[in-house]
Amino acid sequence: MTRLSPFALARRAALFGAAALLAATATQTAVAQDYPAREIHVICGYDAGTGADVIVRYFADKLGALAGKPTIVENKGGALTAIAAKYVAQSKPDGYTLFITAGNSTMSANSYIFKNPTYDPVKDFTPVTTLLQLPFLLATSPKLAPKNVAELTAYLKAKGDKVTYGQANSFGIAAGELYKKIAGFNGVSVAYRSTPLAFTDMNGGQIDFIFADATFGLEQAKSGNIRALATTKKLSAAPEIPTMAEAGVAGFDLIAWWAAWAPAGTPQPIVDKLAGWLNQIVAAPEAKEFMLRNGAEPFPGNAKLLAEHQVKDTALWVSLLKAANFEQQ
Repeated sequence: MTRLSPFALARRAALFGAAALLAATATQTAVAQDYPAREIHVICGYDAGTGADVIVRYFADKLGALAGKPTIVENKGGALTAIAAKYVAQSKPDGYTLFITAGNSTMSANSYIFKNPTYDPVKDFTPVTTLLQLPFLLATSPKLAPKNVAELTAYLKAKGDKVTYGQANSFGIAAGELYKKIAGFNGVSVAYRSTPLAFTDMNGGQIDFIFADATFGLEQAKSGNIRALATTKKLSAAPEIPTMAEAGVAGFDLIAWWAAWAPAGTPQPIVDKLAGWLNQIVAAPEAKEFMLRNGAEPFPGNAKLLAEHQVKDTALWVSLLKAANFEQQ
């Protein structure tokens, strides 16, 4: 038997490795060319009927039209989207499970909010692309006396330890804690499964205020169900509403951002295909009108931008929650 030299063995191993890599790449390309062969399941971490659900369903519907296959939206609300995130993390990485969610909450703030998270925001997911940015509204009941932020702050300080405020997502938690810290009042947060449920209690006098997404909040404000006192970032759909900073709460500058992820290990050619379709949707005039109508703004990107933004935003939200002395759950 001919004994090969170490150099020859290394060369043979390299050739085998290169061949295996080419074969794997060819297989992934072939899979991507046939993708999608069936329906795509789009996971929503929020209850049906919420502003978040409206956003997810819009993108799912448009994605199905471009992909040429049906899209099925699955609502898996609860635990600040952690239930949905865990489900996606454990799903098969074949491109048929897509997670559209508020990254600032699910992937950034939740990494600190939960002492023992049930998913890893980085290791368990493959970034696809960013989608949109969305301010939140500081909302109160129209039955409440204060008609602006300064009056609300004075009212809350006068209530002392009887202040209660709602939160139905991670953004609401952080925004409420930040407002409390900057404005200098005490209060107890009350957790809700969804914003509509919180609005019901707020109008019933059970809670004093809540930070709600503009998609659902604007609609409710226009119908008179709530009073929108301020936004966390300037809102082009309602420029008459002041920002928190304009209303006198200095140092308050927050915005939610939405993006899409797939389970970790999803083939890159499929990820690229999904990103291309989603960015087509974001760039369409119809989508821009939809976003404007719902208080959002386009935030196009790609997998690299999303990964970088997630790292930066996680550092921001963790620092905010720490500064607000938020007690981890």
